[in-house]
Amino acid sequence: MSDRKPLILMVEDEKELARFNTRFLTRKGYEVLLAFNAAEARALAREHQPDLIDLDVILPDGDGFALCEEFCAASDAPMLFLTGKKGPEDEMAGFTAGGDYYMRKPYEREQLLAAIQSLLRRADMTRQKIAEVTEITRGTLTLQIPRGKVVTQNENKELSDEAIYQSVWGMDMRGDNGALRRHISLLKKKLGEETADDFSIVSFYGGGYAFTTK
Repeated sequence: MSDRKPLILMVEDEKELARFNTRFLTRKGYEVLLAFNAAEARALAREHQPDLIDLDVILPDGDGFALCEEFCAASDAPMLFLTGKKGPEDEMAGFTAGGDYYMRKPYEREQLLAAIQSLLRRADMTRQKIAEVTEITRGTLTLQIPRGKVVTQNENKELSDEAIYQSVWGMDMRGDNGALRRHISLLKKKLGEETADDFSIVSFYGGGYAFTTK
């Protein structure tokens, strides 16, 4: 990330809480855009391209889960849910929609800050790894590698969620594979995996993925 302040889009219909969080995060060195409903959030996201999006689930004009899916289709910014919906099915719905972190209200403001710092650091590490690539070609799949060699690592080999997480982000997954699922889904879309006839990214029951060629 550059020297500019990280930009956070906060989507929260509880105005007092939203303004409290905005003041707190601004003091901590972030720039915050505030939206009180889904329509405002869409407009701000299109105009400003935030580095992280903080979503409430229940909004006056929509559903935070559906809004998250919209944002994920157009952006690779981390998605953080801050919500009063506490059931495990709600948390699962958040991760399924593409969320990277799910925090239940009430929460400590330092907990919010730690989650934002972690998500932005992980997103920055991902961008750095992508920037290191120069060229890989395998069938119709082309990626880039600094040495300019054609290389495919771990072809046709199942790798666990934990192993992939460790390799990409250099830290333990700690049982939360929501971010990994989202990045795999984005990777499939960007590579056109659904229509490719000579490779696929296979997911396994119980966790794990493999890049296979035909």
